[in-house]
Amino acid sequence: MLKKAIIALATIAALGVSSMPSAYAINMGQSRNFKVSRQATVPVAFSLYCLKHIEECRPSAQSQVAYTSKVRGLLASVNRSVNRSIRPVRESNDVWTLNPRQGDCDDYAVTKRSRLIRAGIPSGALRIAVVRTRSGEGHAVLLVKTNAGEFALDNLRQTIVKRSQTGYRYVSVASANPMRWTR
Repeated sequence: MLKKAIIALATIAALGVSSMPSAYAINMGQSRNFKVSRQATVPVAFSLYCLKHIEECRPSAQSQVAYTSKVRGLLASVNRSVNRSIRPVRESNDVWTLNPRQGDCDDYAVTKRSRLIRAGIPSGALRIAVVRTRSGEGHAVLLVKTNAGEFALDNLRQTIVKRSQTGYRYVSVASANPMRWTR
């Protein structure tokens, strides 16, 4: 047990160093313009979740999905199903749990992500986002990156909406590699 705890802490420390908030990623595109994006720290609770569910946290080469009527229906179905299957509660400790009977927003987000991966959506198109609601409360949603834009699956709404229509302030978002987050 102690060995597992030490490994978990070492992994978290390594992840934290590799994604420090002050770090910058520079992408030198063909236009010779420099694009600078700020990296964000991976949430510790998500890192711990990934230690338990390694298969859920692998990077994917495919970073978006075609937004077809079949995909739209699948997103709506998974959003409704997960929203109905988890009883909302405020957790005192921040543990991200897959398929719980009760949980908070991050539990909804990882459960939706898992179900969509099992349904054939590439994991790189599924990005968890940490946001602030209009009232300033911390919240998590699942974003699905498509060729028609990013869509938010949210336990606070029954319908799927575009990211820009959520009314949230995005604090950090996972990339196609779920262990790399940006601001």
